[in-house]
Amino acid sequence: MFNLIRNNELELQLDISGVEDHLPSIAFDIVVSWDMPYQKINFTLKECWFECEEWDRFEESISQLIEQESGSVTLKDMSENPIITFTKTHSELLTIIQSKDTLGVGEFSLRAKSFSIELIEVYNKTKQLDKWW
Repeated sequence: MFNLIRNNELELQLDISGVEDHLPSIAFDIVVSWDMPYQKINFTLKECWFECEEWDRFEESISQLIEQESGSVTLKDMSENPIITFTKTHSELLTIIQSKDTLGVGEFSLRAKSFSIELIEVYNKTKQLDKWW
């Protein structure tokens, strides 16, 4: 398990829960904790599958976004659903974490603001993932 984001309000942890060699892919349990002044939200996205190429694109896009004044990058699961989105606008970073029920019953979205300087730490954390592909 590693923390992709860890600041005073938001913690986003990724825990590898599966790998597949046939179609190079990786699954994470994504654990989110958001502390607000008078409330706290915790939720877990279980076995979120991503193609390894998608993870590599996400990592490279974060690297490019660091150098830009503004822009956006999204990590999509194997069903093309957006799971994690970072939107940078100058010094602000908006993090959006989303989940949809596979039966179409419901969906969840969390939006949290922080500072764009955190993208450097996020990028460094993505590079620490032990890749076999």
